[in-house]
Amino acid sequence: MVMGNFTEVTVDALVNNVSSLTTFIQAVGGLILIYIVFGVINSVLNRKKGKELSKINKNLEEIKVLLGGKKKRKKKK
Repeated sequence: MVMGNFTEVTVDALVNNVSSLTTFIQAVGGLILIYIVFGVINSVLNRKKGKELSKINKNLEEIKVLLGGKKKRKKKK
């Protein structure tokens, strides 16, 4: 009878621990999923920003060339 109560307590405690562990694993999995989604969105936005910055740099180089050609240089005396 003592052994029967001991096994019931142990099984109940084990089930509660496993239940808590599965809840914890689900929470961690949810956080990982949110992190991955955030990373994908962030990389897409960074890629778009990078393309825009490269276009701006290209335009700046063209402007420098155009201004450099029209600019008169001062002669040293």
